[in-house]
Amino acid sequence: MTIAITSMLMSNTVSAKDLFVELESEKKYVNSLSKEKVAEFHLWLNNYLDGYEQWRDAYINDLDIYRSALIEQWGRGDVSDKNKYVEYSDDNQVKKVIDYDNNTVTISVLTDEIINEKKIAQLVPQKIDIDGININLSQADKRIETVNYSFENERKEKRFVIDQIESQMQQLDIQAERLILAETGIPPSFIYQRSNDKKEKLLQSGKKRLLTIVDLYEKKRTELGIERVENKPKLTTPETNNKSVITSQSKIKIEILDSTSKKEFNILAKEKSNDKESVIKPKKIVSYNLLLPANSLQKRAAQYQAIVDKESKRWLIDSAIIMAIIHSESSFKSNAKSYIPAYGLMQVVPTSAGHDVNKYIHKIDAPMEVSDLYVPLVNVETGSAYLNILNNRYLKAITNEQSRMYCMIAAYNTGAGNVARAFNKDRSTNINKAAIVINSMSSQQVYDHLVKNLPYDETKNYLKKVNNRIALYK
Repeated sequence: MTIAITSMLMSNTVSAKDLFVELESEKKYVNSLSKEKVAEFHLWLNNYLDGYEQWRDAYINDLDIYRSALIEQWGRGDVSDKNKYVEYSDDNQVKKVIDYDNNTVTISVLTDEIINEKKIAQLVPQKIDIDGININLSQADKRIETVNYSFENERKEKRFVIDQIESQMQQLDIQAERLILAETGIPPSFIYQRSNDKKEKLLQSGKKRLLTIVDLYEKKRTELGIERVENKPKLTTPETNNKSVITSQSKIKIEILDSTSKKEFNILAKEKSNDKESVIKPKKIVSYNLLLPANSLQKRAAQYQAIVDKESKRWLIDSAIIMAIIHSESSFKSNAKSYIPAYGLMQVVPTSAGHDVNKYIHKIDAPMEVSDLYVPLVNVETGSAYLNILNNRYLKAITNEQSRMYCMIAAYNTGAGNVARAFNKDRSTNINKAAIVINSMSSQQVYDHLVKNLPYDETKNYLKKVNNRIALYK
């Protein structure tokens, strides 16, 4: 499934190149068009971007189908992300999870209600190789749990979807910002309206995705004869009189209307066994959990220090900042992939940071190839060059170096426009206007303001995480 998704993504990125070339040729004469022709151009642009984004919808749909199948079997849909590697056996009975954030490895076996220790011993080797390190499972902590499709796991699966939607909304912001900076002649009002419409579509599809998860868990709990005891929460409503509250598309539409309103009552319910006869016998999961060697992260980091030092000097970005970003983005895993999707050590998105670097550095007006971004040298060059673009082009009006660094780190995650929104009272994306406010503050005030006012919680946490890790690489 992962290979199929990646193949689809790569093929669509290639076709996206042709679309960007087409856009470049179209924008050259847009200013000379009549009103009717301008309207036609706007329609063409909207259709062009729709076609360009269709691959992402297909990608997400395939991912949802895959995760639903995992939930059916395991009670949760664990998949790899930028800081976690998940691998299943061919029959989906054995799962390996390497959590690079927490430096742990877990081997799990899906088994019948009556555990067959001999069968488990055959499925789980005593020694396994993790990134070239030999791990002895005889020292692992053993845990046994029942696949009961818990409300806790249901909440986690819904959180996965909501976090994914937030990341996609950030990418729409970045796409809008890039179209405006490209000076295509398209009114910013048209670009912003289109971005907003796309966000609303994401929220609507997100609600359907969440309801699918709720229905799946309810079905499985019913099959097991698990009774619900509903504890109805007070639903949150948007505060329409406060602009600072209605950000990030009304806080991801108030967490997709508190995870779909009435259906969410079940999420907060307590599980209660009863006398109903189950349709199916519950499965069990036997897990072996242990810590990776304490120096695992340092060993991975050391592999890329020379590349980082080289690109640091080339792009005039402190190597400690680059290392802290790689640590936070991928835990120094060159094959890391998130579900934006972004790729490699510095989690480059081919069509945003990758395109900007291609355009301004390589003079190629097209997205980067996905396969190239898995090459450490190319990835670190691209990520570092993008930091340089942010620092010296988009954020150059910020005079204090420390303040600009904080804004650069946040912009790497969310775009310069969303950094501007944090400072502009009208929530505009004009970074030069925001720079006037930023330049009137101390660097500490800028940092505190960003952490409090950035549009997305993901970026607030990202800034704190990267900033705290810079000292590790000084």
